[in-house]
Amino acid sequence: MGEDEPGVIFIFEPHGGSLKRTAGVVEHLELVPHQASTSEEAIAALDEIGVEAALIAHCEAGVELAQYLREFTDVQAPVAALVGQNEADPRRAVEQMTADGFLRRPCTPAALESFLSVGGQLAQLRHQLGEAERTLIDAQSRLRRHSGPTTRSGFHDFEMVKDLLVVEVRRAKRYGYPLAVLMVGLDPLPAGHELHRPNLQREITAGLGVAIAKSIRVIDLPIHYADDRILVFLPHTDLAGAEEVGRRIKRRIKRITYRGSTITAQLTASVGVAGITGGDTMTFSKLIKSAVAALKAAQLKGGDRVMKRVPTGLAQLP
Repeated sequence: MGEDEPGVIFIFEPHGGSLKRTAGVVEHLELVPHQASTSEEAIAALDEIGVEAALIAHCEAGVELAQYLREFTDVQAPVAALVGQNEADPRRAVEQMTADGFLRRPCTPAALESFLSVGGQLAQLRHQLGEAERTLIDAQSRLRRHSGPTTRSGFHDFEMVKDLLVVEVRRAKRYGYPLAVLMVGLDPLPAGHELHRPNLQREITAGLGVAIAKSIRVIDLPIHYADDRILVFLPHTDLAGAEEVGRRIKRRIKRITYRGSTITAQLTASVGVAGITGGDTMTFSKLIKSAVAALKAAQLKGGDRVMKRVPTGLAQLP
């Protein structure tokens, strides 16, 4: 589309009268309406034309079309849900269609112009975010391909991979797949059982690395979070699956023996579990805080256990 050519506004509206009126509003703004009243017409059009914005009726076919547009096309244009004047809560339509806003029928030129102005800014920001995500994903790929774990114990460094994890959480929320994290912490030794032998802490950390590596998949990331805590990042994993991984890790760590100058003790660990599911609004930072809270709750209950952070904000035993 040349700089002097008018923008194309895509309109999906099964109702003929509403389609005609909305197209008239688009033409009033000296833009070009591209009309579709069936899903077949709409999909064919979206695969071939470039659009400045998409106006899609809130109905069963409209919801499916909006999802198709987001998931299976390269269209970055803003999307408005077309709702009726009597729609009590237009936010539901926006959520169902992952739209950027809504317009009530009959749409007015002023309302459409306002949406296009804000939507244009949003499209630019979405493009910039997409570029940033692609850069981070490429960096993640290079990190896994070339550097591998960044510490001798086999753990990634949290500060080095944090940005990549943030992107993965955003992707999970956007595409609706589950994701979980584990916060693994060694339980305190009995009072007076200090680590006497030189380099014992390093040996224990290395032992943790082995125990965790044998309990997770290749795509999972074990990350050194703090001196006594390991974060395990589990993409495409629901809470039930994460709890099972936590129990495997806990059992393997229990096989590690602490040997001090006068005492031999079996090590135990507690695991805090937190996760997100499709449609969840939890951020990366809240996800980590939830896992930490669940770990602390597990240790307060005596340790050697797995606990999860449930949506109500309460840590519970599985």
